[in-house]
Amino acid sequence: VAELVNGGKTDINITLDKDIDLTGKEWTPIGTGYSNKYTGTFDGGGHTIKGLTVTTNDQFVGLFGYLDKAGTVKNVVMEGIQITSNHVLMSGNTGGVVGYSWGTIENCSVSGSVSGTDCVGGVVGSQKAGSIIGCSSSATVKGKHYVGGVAGEKWGTMTACYATGNVTLEIASQKNNFGGGVVGLNGGSRVLACYATGNVTSTGSSTGNVHIGGLFGDSYTTVTACYWKNNQERGYKTAPESTKVDGTYVTWQKAVDAMNTALRNAGSEWRYELNGALPTLRKQ
Repeated sequence: VAELVNGGKTDINITLDKDIDLTGKEWTPIGTGYSNKYTGTFDGGGHTIKGLTVTTNDQFVGLFGYLDKAGTVKNVVMEGIQITSNHVLMSGNTGGVVGYSWGTIENCSVSGSVSGTDCVGGVVGSQKAGSIIGCSSSATVKGKHYVGGVAGEKWGTMTACYATGNVTLEIASQKNNFGGGVVGLNGGSRVLACYATGNVTSTGSSTGNVHIGGLFGDSYTTVTACYWKNNQERGYKTAPESTKVDGTYVTWQKAVDAMNTALRNAGSEWRYELNGALPTLRKQ
């Protein structure tokens, strides 16, 4: 698939019918840049892609590098990934599923580790438009600019997503730095019914602005029924429609009830359920 798309056939549709083990395999992302951005639909069919390992200096890094507006990636489990991008400029984009997205990412989950420079997220490095729906990440995420458990930066919509992995903002410059449990820099369209539990920390020092938060490093958009429980407060300029789960006045069951009400009111098919310590997602 990567060879076909990167060779110019960017609109092919793919549905997986079995799990894939990429352990020990060299990997070039599907859609390496603007000239071969992916415009088709990749349906993982609920199957698992495990062992994806990438160490590169490329700009767009993940299972997919560059996802176009017409592109969709859905229903795939990324297990035990190890992605490292050492792109030296400010325009690096690194994610477990997609590095740089204008399209739709739905029902994808990620475990393992994702490390990069500029925009780094467990699911997507930079979401410039489109939507992220029903996605989750337990991956550890590290980066130097916009860093988040689900997305490094987000400008499209995000609905029913959560992150449980730790996030580390590795400060190493004079520029502004943002790290959040869900999103590093939250701009553009709304965030609805999302939560984070991974700790958010920073290392190093900077003469620029440094913002880290339990949900977002910085936020400029509507936030509805979002929750966090980690070592941080909600984050710089984050809307008050986000709540810390303290286990007493605000429990996970209350959070689930509120998130599901918000999802129902928005016409979403996604719902949370609490069968263990933390909420999980299902599509009705």
